[in-house]
Amino acid sequence: MKRSIRNTILATSALFGLSGLAQAETEASFYGVLDVWAGSKELPGDNDGTAKLDAGGMTTSFLGAKVTTTLPNGMIGMAVAESFLRPDTGEDRRYSGDEFFARNAYVGVAGDLGTFKAGRSTAPMFVPTLISNPFGGSFGFAPAIQHSFLGGNNGPTAGDSAWSNALSYTSPNMGGVTANVMYAFGEQEGDESANRVGGHLVYRGGGLMLTVAGHRIEEGAIDSNGGVGEAGALGAVEQDGLLAGASYDLGVVKVFASYQQLDTGTSTGDIDTDTGQAGVSIPVGKGAALASYAHTDYSGDRDTKRKTWTVGYDYPFNETLDVYVAYMHDDLEDTGDGDTYGVGSRFKF
Repeated sequence: MKRSIRNTILATSALFGLSGLAQAETEASFYGVLDVWAGSKELPGDNDGTAKLDAGGMTTSFLGAKVTTTLPNGMIGMAVAESFLRPDTGEDRRYSGDEFFARNAYVGVAGDLGTFKAGRSTAPMFVPTLISNPFGGSFGFAPAIQHSFLGGNNGPTAGDSAWSNALSYTSPNMGGVTANVMYAFGEQEGDESANRVGGHLVYRGGGLMLTVAGHRIEEGAIDSNGGVGEAGALGAVEQDGLLAGASYDLGVVKVFASYQQLDTGTSTGDIDTDTGQAGVSIPVGKGAALASYAHTDYSGDRDTKRKTWTVGYDYPFNETLDVYVAYMHDDLEDTGDGDTYGVGSRFKF
């Protein structure tokens, strides 16, 4: 829920030397999410769990600011800057070395023909991953996110959850379908092919959601913008990614499913990953019981399997505050398993 501070700017003809200039309205908004949870975290291969108070169990905490201004012909100009933070320690960003405005930092324009953005904005594979699993964008507990964006050296989605140096276009809603395409410059001297290209389609109709997404990241562009999240697998130089996802709300239960295929080229060989995920969200009282399972087969330079399941419950007090509890079991065949559990709360403003 955004609390907006309105500031109306009256542009007069005397100021600009024009006689027919209409007034422009500019609106500034400050918003964010603070998410903190307490419990135990144990990664596959750890000897034991670590008791901790941590950040970002269900949503990665962030602060954001957005300014919009009216333009001729019903168009709207915008500027957005959003920074992650760790409320458990008071530190900025997700980790040391992360970009300060890693979530979003762009200027754009929106109108009847769609929305154009320039800067750093959400990667084309991230939203389809988020909307096709019951735990959404939870980096703490969602099996789909664990396998796709937190794969360590096992060939995860390259390029982080947002792309820098990017141009993107999102279409208006066309019969329930929206389309997104994105191009990111690799900014490698004398190498025009060092780039990132991707996009996705999302269909919503009734209780049904369908989505497909894909990207290609060329050699030289995979780690050109800094930040640990850019690199993916150790020594990664290029990647092709495809994803298909769906959800359907039956009222008594909402079901989710997704399939992702990644082909990652590294300095030592290729890593191919095939990930399937299925989950449910079941209304229980005012909240919802959540469950999800993901399975990944790794082949090529990395030959192993990963199985992760999570169960949880999310209870909203209102639109601003909710509490949740979750338990995750993560098993990497050639490394070991680990159990992570905790209780947390999100405050949205």
